[in-house]
Parts: sequence; structure tokens; C-alpha cells
Amino acid sequence: MFFEWVDELPKGKKAIGSRIVFKEKLDGHGNRVKFKARIVAKGFSQVPGEDFTETFSSVAKFNTLRIFLTLAAFMDYEIHQVDVVAAYLRGNLDEEIYMRVPDGVEKLGSGHFWLLKKALYGLKQARRQWKKRLHEVLSKLGFIRAFADDCLYLKRENGKITLLVLVYVDDMAVAGPDSYRIISFKNALSKDFEITDLGELKFILGILVTHDRANRLIYLNQSAYIHQVLMRFDMQDASPVATPLAVKHDLTLSNSPQTEAEKQTYRDYANGIHYLSLVGSLLYATQTRPNIQFAVSLVAQFGGNPGVAHLEAAKRILRYLKGTVNFNLVLGHRSRDTFDLVG
Repeated sequence: MFFEWVDELPKGKKAIGSRIVFKEKLDGHGNRVKFKARIVAKGFSQVPGEDFTETFSSVAKFNTLRIFLTLAAFMDYEIHQVDVVAAYLRGNLDEEIYMRVPDGVEKLGSGHFWLLKKALYGLKQARRQWKKRLHEVLSKLGFIRAFADDCLYLKRENGKITLLVLVYVDDMAVAGPDSYRIISFKNALSKDFEITDLGELKFILGILVTHDRANRLIYLNQSAYIHQVLMRFDMQDASPVATPLAVKHDLTLSNSPQTEAEKQTYRDYANGIHYLSLVGSLLYATQTRPNIQFAVSLVAQFGGNPGVAHLEAAKRILRYLKGTVNFNLVLGHRSRDTFDLVG
């Protein structure tokens, strides 16, 4: 159990709130895989210095993910995926935290509060405590952190890298030269955590992954994500365009609304679209679509006071993505002898 029932709070202690969160989990094609229900703590009511101290916890960089996959493709490694079940519940708490029992939870014990023994989703320090626990386990299994990214773990045998593990919160991509080493790693990990073996890597961080081992290439695709963004901003029926940016664009600060009438014109044209939300959605798409990088970085410069011209340019990028939704980012190297950086 990750908690103890408590009838009354100790003197001077306050209980944080809680709730049950429901969510749909989608696959790489946007199809519903399962429904999820999770008890979360209302971490916003925690008091610094009393309920938590340090909260920082890094996650794997997208650059690291691309390099990880590129190396695996070049070295002809198998790539599998592992998910840790209820990962945050594996982290140990250093603080004494009490929480109100969430509404709708049948009382199987006595009391109105829980004394948390383990970290819980929603707590300020939950991700940090989980990462510390995972690091302890991976270190015990002989892994060391990569210098450039502490979410990438390496295991060497006789001076050669035999396993690569990339961690993104509770998702792990595991690459190795053969299935024996990967299965051995999964078995060892399952001794400390309950895991879900997802088999070969197909979908990670909203990105569809296709591994062409014959040609040592990996294809990354965000078509499901792009479709979601198009639906979110009501652009699913828009006409596609051939380029993400107009050839003779005129995007400057002079396009920003200055008078109240110009601001009202922009609000009417925007029709509820939040400019920064649109730009943020486009920024995430650049992870596999470097061909829109310049256009997105340009429209991002005017987030403080966007005008009609800036919003038109941002929506044009969506129209370009609609026409190129099936484009892939190709990682790997067709040469089987050298692994050189070529520009």
C-alpha cells in the first residue's frame, strides 16, 4: 500500500486535497487504446519547506531521442519499449504528507485521511522521487548515465555498448544488439517494478516509429498528432498549400494591432483561436518536421501582440501540414561502414 489510514491529523499538520482524473490513451494512429483512471494529489496546495523541497527532474531531450534512434538504426540494434506501471508510486517520500481521501473512493479502512508512504501523481516532488528510485535500480544493473543527457543510460561489456536505455518519465526505449540482452534487462527490471512489455518500439511521445532494419533506417511520423491539431483549431477542412510560408511574406511588428479598432478586427478574425496555443502546437510538430522550423520560429516572434497577418501565417503552416501529413523524418545511415556527420 502507498498509504496508511489516519482518522485525525497530528497537531500542526494540514492535509492536501485529491481527486480522480479520467483519461483516454491513444495509439500512434489516433485510435483509443484504453481508458485510465488515476488518483492524483492537489499539489498546488503543498507548502514549500513543509511538504516539499526540491522538485526539479529532467526528461529526455528530443535531440537525444533522435540520436538514440539513429545510433540504433546504424548499429542494427533491436529497439523495444517498456512502461513502468504507476511509476510515481515507486518513489519514496522524504516528507510526511497527509492527503484527504478522494471522493468516490470506497472506504476500505477507518479514517478520513491518508498518510502517504510513496510519491503520488500530482505531488510537487513525485517526478523527482521516481527518477531517483529508477536511477538507483539502473545503477544496480550496471548502467551509467550519458554525459550529455542524464536520461540516457549506457551499459558496456568489454568496452562496447551492449544496451542503451532512454527514459522519458515512465516510458523507456531499450536498444540492444539482440533480443536476449533486452529480455534479460526486462526480467531484471521487473524484479523491482511492475512493468508492461510493449514489445518492439512503435509509438513514443506522440510519434509513430517505423523501423526498416533491412536498410538500417527509422521513420518518425506525427500524422496522428497533426490531425488532432487540425481538429482542435477547426482547420481539418482547410485547403492545403505547397509551402509553409508565403514567398513574399511581410511579417513585422508593424502588422501588430495598435488601435482598439485593429485589436477588435484581430479578435473577430481569430474567432477564439489562442495564438500562443497554436504556435506551441506547431512547435511540437517541428520535432519530426524540420521543414517548418523556420516558419514556426518566425510566427513565434510575435506572440506578444499578434495581428491578422501573423495569425494567417500560422494557419498557413497548418494548411501546409494538412497537405504533407504523411511526411516522415528519416533517421539512420544507408552506409554500413561509416557513421559520419554529413551536411
